[in-house]
Amino acid sequence: MNLKRPLVFSTDFTVSAILCLYAASLYFSDRTVIIATVLLVAAGAALIVRRVAVGQRPLSRPHPLVYGWLAVYLVRVVWLLLSNDPLYGLRWLDTGLPFILFPLLFQYLPVSERALRTTLVFFVRFTFLFCAITLLTVAWHCVAVPIDAGEWLRSPKAYYPLAYAWTNEDHPSFLCIVYLSALPAAFFLKRRYGAVSTVEIGALVAVEAAVLAFTGARVGFIILPALLLLMALCDMPFRRKIVIAGTLTALAGGLVAGLWGREHSFTDRFKDPIRVQLWETAVASIKERPLLGTGTGGMREALRSPEIAGKLGYSKPQPFSYPHNQYLGEVMHFGFIGAIPLFCTLACLLALAFRRKDVLLQSFLLMLSIFMFSEMPFDSHKGINFALFFISLLVAQRQMSAGKPKTTAV
Repeated sequence: MNLKRPLVFSTDFTVSAILCLYAASLYFSDRTVIIATVLLVAAGAALIVRRVAVGQRPLSRPHPLVYGWLAVYLVRVVWLLLSNDPLYGLRWLDTGLPFILFPLLFQYLPVSERALRTTLVFFVRFTFLFCAITLLTVAWHCVAVPIDAGEWLRSPKAYYPLAYAWTNEDHPSFLCIVYLSALPAAFFLKRRYGAVSTVEIGALVAVEAAVLAFTGARVGFIILPALLLLMALCDMPFRRKIVIAGTLTALAGGLVAGLWGREHSFTDRFKDPIRVQLWETAVASIKERPLLGTGTGGMREALRSPEIAGKLGYSKPQPFSYPHNQYLGEVMHFGFIGAIPLFCTLACLLALAFRRKDVLLQSFLLMLSIFMFSEMPFDSHKGINFALFFISLLVAQRQMSAGKPKTTAV
């Protein structure tokens, strides 16, 4: 009798455990994410070395996207030479390490379909738990402080740190893209495996919408309906998709146009003069240095320049170090030349997602593309770790599933 346990079981269990741990860490402080990253990379590297050592899987040539992310990181290294503040720019080298680590790790990490399913199921249900605890925290503060719930909903920016106090991470926009990404994951699990019920998806939408309302993550109010629309259209015939998408877009545009011109507490949340000034400053900086930008870390000085603020008609600059827009910020930071690797890599990812008909990856890229209008996920620790983790996981798992049998027992 062979009492030796199949390697696929132990490998799947280990891989699933470290992936679930990392997915959960994304909801907490940067320090927690760093610790989880170290554990993920160390455990993943140990698994890869073991598999190579026993001859189970030789190292193959990396996927072209790995080189794309490497180029994104190298831009941040080389452009230090152009920065007027290279010491400040060094922080991008540390923050940007996942550009290299995650694509390479997942290129060779044995993530089976079973491990991916386990990780996504855990992530969806942990997300529901996160949202439920956040709402309970809101309810507790409304009773204990007390705070009027209506006043909280009218001015969520004044109270959202209380809702997230239990996490040690209080940036509502970056947290919203984490929990909203669980929605397409749940939809994928229902369609492919039947692992998540319609009731669970409906409950997830409800708690996520409630958290958005109480924390005031403005970009989330755009991402959530966009994700719901994409999920509603994915199973329809092509012509019907065009008609319905066009109709809904026209209706949404009319609704927004109608509300935008009126005094309304909800639409007032989207009027952000600070971001407008930051964007105008970024454009002015791009005009001055269009090809090579400010250099790594040089955005801060340009955004805080009294001279640029005066030329634009503002009494003083804003005290921010980045312009809250990845499209403008990438060009401002690295010029049109240095911005090529990031935008080309994202374009290749989008083409890959459509070629594979991968709705989960499509949803993820849709969410990121919207988010990049108001934040810079590829220049912050939280955004880089979140984006590179899920992108690398989804791309590499599909590549591995297509290139080898699903199970291997020894």
